[in-house]
Amino acid sequence: MQISVLGIDHRADAAIREKAAFSESHSLEFSSRLLAGGAAETVILSTCNRSEIYYLQNTDDELKLSRVNRDFRRLYIDYFKLADHHNMVYQLSGEAAIRHIFRVAAGLESAVIGEDEILRQVKEAYEFAHNFHNTDKYFNRLFQEAIKCAKEIKTSLKISEIPVSTGYIGLKYLEKESGGFEGKTMLLLGFGEIGRLFLQYAKDRPLAKIIICNRSAAAARAACRELNNVEYQPSNRATELVSEADLLVAATSCPHVLLKKQDMPARETPCYMLDMAIPRNIDETIAELPNYHVANIDVLKQQAAAGLAERDALSARAEAMIEQYLADYKAWVAHSGQDNVIQSLNNSVDEIAEAHLEYLFRKISVSEREQKIISRTLQSALRKAVQNPILSLKAMDDPQKREHYSQVLQELFENEQRQAR
Repeated sequence: MQISVLGIDHRADAAIREKAAFSESHSLEFSSRLLAGGAAETVILSTCNRSEIYYLQNTDDELKLSRVNRDFRRLYIDYFKLADHHNMVYQLSGEAAIRHIFRVAAGLESAVIGEDEILRQVKEAYEFAHNFHNTDKYFNRLFQEAIKCAKEIKTSLKISEIPVSTGYIGLKYLEKESGGFEGKTMLLLGFGEIGRLFLQYAKDRPLAKIIICNRSAAAARAACRELNNVEYQPSNRATELVSEADLLVAATSCPHVLLKKQDMPARETPCYMLDMAIPRNIDETIAELPNYHVANIDVLKQQAAAGLAERDALSARAEAMIEQYLADYKAWVAHSGQDNVIQSLNNSVDEIAEAHLEYLFRKISVSEREQKIISRTLQSALRKAVQNPILSLKAMDDPQKREHYSQVLQELFENEQRQAR
């Protein structure tokens, strides 16, 4: 048995990732090709930063494993027309692939280490594959354990709560300074890259309203159509809109100050301003006015550096947790490999009992009730006879020794079956 993964991730350019995106119909079609081509189980994960296929081959034939891996790599590259970018397609097998799946679910393979969204995406990808019967016992166990491990890492280490990107840090800074977002209004001055990033982070917060104040209306109005609590206002209304805002983020490309101290309306409630622009858009002396709080991007840099260092430290602890889960999964696989042998032994016992009972019942006259009692008694006795070898087989720590005795037991009982016939 071998588990493998191949695909591309955030290290590839967005244009390449777009080409390799799986829709649900593509996922079903590609999974069918994998299963027809030699995979016993498969899961496909497709996100904005990742396009990966996970598959299991239920064989130990090295030549067959190698051939299928080559075929699947070629299939993936051809399917998405990635010949010019084939060097971006990675492929892992065995323990490295299993570890990769655990790391992906835990967010350790993400562009932002420890991000939360990937866990939900892994869970949905697994459930989608499972619902279409593309997974069986090995992937069911693997993905359930990977999801469980990721949840434990998330709960105990809280890596994702340590901010690292300036946009996310900025939002968390405003949330902390203002005492929370519940029922508040946020004003975004500018809707370039930083403004859109703030909206992306802020849209799931309990804000009453988000106002986008921007020179160009097209992009802002598109965002307004997608979100109910977002409205657009032209940039010439920036100063008067300050009176409506509890939170304000300035991130325009304007090369001079937009909000000046002398223009600010008197306030009875606090307004928290964060200037993300270079050159700055907010006059810092506004902070001298009652209920105005002003900060610029410099207050975030130190937090970002500290956050990265802290995430790196916690990632090492997460790696150790993953290694334990990985060891447990490998041990489960090693012992579950004996399930077929154990089932075969029990089947052999039942067939031997059936053959001898058939002969016995031809020679003696007993009632149907007595036949059932005799059958159950003989099958129970024979199963007890193989119980000790089965328990000894399960208890063996040496995988090679366990495999050797499994084969011996299976051959002995298969020979007994043939004689019984």
